[in-house]
Amino acid sequence: MRLRPLLVATALGASALTTWPAHAAATDLTDVTITASDGVHLVGDVHLPSATGRFPAIVDMEPYGRSSATTYVRDGYAHVNTDVRGSGKSGGALCLLCEREQRDVYDVVEWAAKQPWSNGKIVLYGYSYSAITALLGSALQPPHLTTVVVGHPPTDPYRDVLWHNGLYDQGFVEQWFAGQSATQGLGLGPQPQYLDRKDQLFAVETRLNDLDGPLYQERSVLDKVGRIKVPVYVFTGWNDMYSRGDLRLIDALKVPAQLWIDASTHHGTGNLGEVGAPYGGGPADTSPQLSATPPPGQILAWLDHYVKGKDNGVENKPRVTYFDRGSRTWSTASSWRAAGPGLAALNLSAAKSGSAASLNDGSLVAGAVTGRDSYQDSYVYDPTAGSSVPMGKEGPDGFAPYLHSDQRLDDVRGLTYTTAPVSRPLRLAGPSELHFWAITEASDMAWVARLSDIAPDGSETPVTQGWLRASFRHVDPARSRPGSPYLTDDRHDPVTVGLTTEYRLDLWDTAYTVAPGHRLRLWFASSDSPTHEPVPAAGRNILFHDPQHPSQLLLGTR
Repeated sequence: MRLRPLLVATALGASALTTWPAHAAATDLTDVTITASDGVHLVGDVHLPSATGRFPAIVDMEPYGRSSATTYVRDGYAHVNTDVRGSGKSGGALCLLCEREQRDVYDVVEWAAKQPWSNGKIVLYGYSYSAITALLGSALQPPHLTTVVVGHPPTDPYRDVLWHNGLYDQGFVEQWFAGQSATQGLGLGPQPQYLDRKDQLFAVETRLNDLDGPLYQERSVLDKVGRIKVPVYVFTGWNDMYSRGDLRLIDALKVPAQLWIDASTHHGTGNLGEVGAPYGGGPADTSPQLSATPPPGQILAWLDHYVKGKDNGVENKPRVTYFDRGSRTWSTASSWRAAGPGLAALNLSAAKSGSAASLNDGSLVAGAVTGRDSYQDSYVYDPTAGSSVPMGKEGPDGFAPYLHSDQRLDDVRGLTYTTAPVSRPLRLAGPSELHFWAITEASDMAWVARLSDIAPDGSETPVTQGWLRASFRHVDPARSRPGSPYLTDDRHDPVTVGLTTEYRLDLWDTAYTVAPGHRLRLWFASSDSPTHEPVPAAGRNILFHDPQHPSQLLLGTR
């Protein structure tokens, strides 16, 4: 085969001049140039199967150095792996998920569909950042796109990545920006676009833009989900801080879609944190991983059905398959909302539970709270509290997803409210809410709430958590329901010092069974440094739970 002329013709975009052989050996075309609609040259690699005829193609667009994946080449799919503009060898300026980059996805899909080795059926595939580019690109509806397969996609950049109801996730942003800056030039060589950083300001602008708005909505999959018209397969994990948006995505999609959610972090599974855990590659799998893997065979079955038209029954599988982190069992549901239709209300009480050493050893009870048990609780804001979980939902190390981060370190620096030992399994599923009234002596304040599973020996396993800055308390009633408030995060509502104020704090979705003999604990404080940037304030906070202000924990259950 005359490879050199073929490479030259493809690089110049002159595919119509090239005659593809009837039978070709497995072929890798490196540094192929794809001209975007604004004239910028994008660069990538094309990996072709060893087969006769034309092939469907899987497109993956990365900012960290292009993917080297050839996973499905042996199954008859070509892979087109490119650098996004401004990274690697692609021209232009990096603009981090902006509308121009989204248009590049459209351009690459349509380019791949017109190549002589292509049968015109294109798949968008991605993990993390490239999962967002795939979903955002699919919302532009490229004519030749057939399906999208994505792993761990951050679908709401404001709420799931950068700002959690007004609290800045510095634990994520700082390490990500350092890593992104180091990797965007992998394979770069002496390219002038690496010096053009004017459009990389998004990573800096996020710290200066604490309100949800155009900056984030331009990059939000959830904001554009109604425009996605092809089938979508999503896999993600409970210990990934992006998983909440994926649950919103699966319920918002109006196309054939499936969600698989296991216990993985953003960086995968394995037994590095808990040897013998029933996930990952088995007890011997103690090495850190950079990503989670989808269930064996499921992605290929999805592709074969929606791309090749195979009648393999994949379309009849449940829309949602999810792992219960407490019972370590699998369940299915027709939607994520259908997985947790129940709502259990537990009232905060000052009655001693006898199970915690904290600023207040309170209780969670089903009945009304009266008398001395209804007296308010107070604590002084401690900006160092909450350090037992230094990377939010990622745990103490995103590469050790099952490392137990015992919460007792923080109990003494916050208020705790604990149930009696449960007599039968308490099955949590879906979002939950802490609905409370509080007073702060500061001009603004952070509220941090965590749920933990308390074993009979007193050890605490994190279940879920939520965050809210007091001045970001505005709730959209049209998009909310009991147990699931929607914080608009688009305005500042100044806090009146000393005024009793109502708050609805959303606790992130989970699927977790509290076993008989165990307890459920709510930890409440005003910091989880170093995950979130501490609020620059000082003062005392008072939490109410009297008949006029019945602070409640509303639990999504099944």
